[in-house]
Amino acid sequence: MRATFRDLFAYARRYPRAYLTGLTLLVTFAALTTFAPVLVGRVIDTLQAAGDGGAPATFGDVLGTILLILLVMTTAAAAMIGVRRTLLNASWEVQFDVRHDLFRHFTALDAGFYDDHRVGDMMARLTTDLNAVRMVVGVAVFQGANTALLLGFTLARMASLNVPLTLLTLLVVPFITLTFFVLLRIIHRRYQRVQEQFSDVSAMAQENFSGIRVVKGFGIEAREESTFERLNDEFIRRNLALTRVDGPLFPLMEVFFSLTISALLLLGGRQVLGAGGALSIGEFSAFVLLFMGIQWPLIALGWIANVVQRGVTSWQRLKQILDEEPEVRDGPDVDPTIRTIRGDVTFEHVTVRFGDFVALDDVSFHVRAGETIGITGRTGAGKTTLVNLLTRTILPDEGEIRIDGHPIDTIPIAVVRRHLGVVPQEPYLFSDTIAENIAYGLPEEDTDALMPRIREVARLAQVLDDVEGFPEGFDTHLGERGVTLSGGQRQRTALARAFVRDPAILILDDALSAVDTQTEAAILKGLEEVQKDRTTWIVAHRVSAFRSSDRILVLDRGRIVEEGSHADLLAQDGWYADMDRRQQLERDLEAS
Repeated sequence: MRATFRDLFAYARRYPRAYLTGLTLLVTFAALTTFAPVLVGRVIDTLQAAGDGGAPATFGDVLGTILLILLVMTTAAAAMIGVRRTLLNASWEVQFDVRHDLFRHFTALDAGFYDDHRVGDMMARLTTDLNAVRMVVGVAVFQGANTALLLGFTLARMASLNVPLTLLTLLVVPFITLTFFVLLRIIHRRYQRVQEQFSDVSAMAQENFSGIRVVKGFGIEAREESTFERLNDEFIRRNLALTRVDGPLFPLMEVFFSLTISALLLLGGRQVLGAGGALSIGEFSAFVLLFMGIQWPLIALGWIANVVQRGVTSWQRLKQILDEEPEVRDGPDVDPTIRTIRGDVTFEHVTVRFGDFVALDDVSFHVRAGETIGITGRTGAGKTTLVNLLTRTILPDEGEIRIDGHPIDTIPIAVVRRHLGVVPQEPYLFSDTIAENIAYGLPEEDTDALMPRIREVARLAQVLDDVEGFPEGFDTHLGERGVTLSGGQRQRTALARAFVRDPAILILDDALSAVDTQTEAAILKGLEEVQKDRTTWIVAHRVSAFRSSDRILVLDRGRIVEEGSHADLLAQDGWYADMDRRQQLERDLEAS
């Protein structure tokens, strides 16, 4: 628990002025708030003395005390406003910092992390869990310090009035402590189960929203509704189980205080009415008012403890993410002086394993800067694994990869990725305009200033005519994942996005699979302009994509089984030549 608080409040320490100012104002508030009942008691004693024939009380005396009470309470109210503006504002700043660090860490984690974690779960941590954390560093600090200060000032003033009665009020503390200790342990476990179930509900909703066309296409809305209902019912059941535990906190506090106030009236009344008047009516009134003034802060201890327990649980869930270390990251051997790459790539005896499966087995080849290399083979042969190694998404288990003669792990990851233009088989487009999607990855500039360049790469990617056919042209706003466009249009837009970066290495990972052969031919012709003085990797299944490649690698079960130009591989009459004949037959059948 201490380590948890230490990590969390490291963020709060970034705003010392806000917290110190807030706590100072809380001291002012507590001192003034507890002073008001004492003044009320003095007024009562003054009036009582006058009524019993003592020194006469003037209206001016009473009015002066009343005005002093008003001044005290007005100042206390102003101090409380200042507390809320400092402490609560600081909690929002902390939430911003944690969210920023969390999102930055998300972007640094490897792709494998996202294979093991659902988007809905990560969204739940960024929203519900993060809000619970904010409550700890804001409301819990505010109310906890307020309660502690009020309790301290109140007990001091009560003790100055009557020590025995003060000790009587302290009898309620052990019962409160024991109740908190028992219930909060249960609350922690149940709240954690609630958050886990909320992640399941969020994940299913997110997956259904993203895959709504699949759901509707298969007509399984009723089944999905039933599954969601089951998850939601379990979420409600766990929340009710949590409520059954934290619900009794406030009623129990009320019972403890009711018993205490009854004892105070009994014992304090005897002292007021007893011989010698050990306690005046004004003092007893002030004592009761002071005690009643700390009832809500003490009752709020249950709520504060609940907030803290939930916040700690949520922070632990966030820490699980923040403690995740990316496997691929800049190491101690990185050379910060390397700021650019030309595109010369060498693989030497590279092996990659995923458990018992060997994705690449002792692969060696060299791609010269400016060369165009084709990579093909059966599904699962290891083509995409080669791409993932070059983009530093994964690490090799054996062997070495060099770019421009430098071991790839000595080049900063940001430098490698900044000089790559990757077009995956399943391109992802953002919910933004077509122009913004094409310009994605460029330094932030005015999109209007980039329009000539955007139009040119759109022409090379054979998507310009399609875009200009839309009513809003490049300002057309795409739906989530680019659903406004067809599959071929999405791939061509992704091609334009890769072209616009002017990368040293262009990687097309089966990027032409969703376009027809005519469009493919036009794109490949446009590539001739893009490929000048640029290393190009073309990963594809269609043999037609490799006709302009300098060399072609044929992979099978993670090994290079054929290598050469298009003509060389046809002459070898191996797998590549057989695939060419099959695809030529398919084209002839389509044409007939």
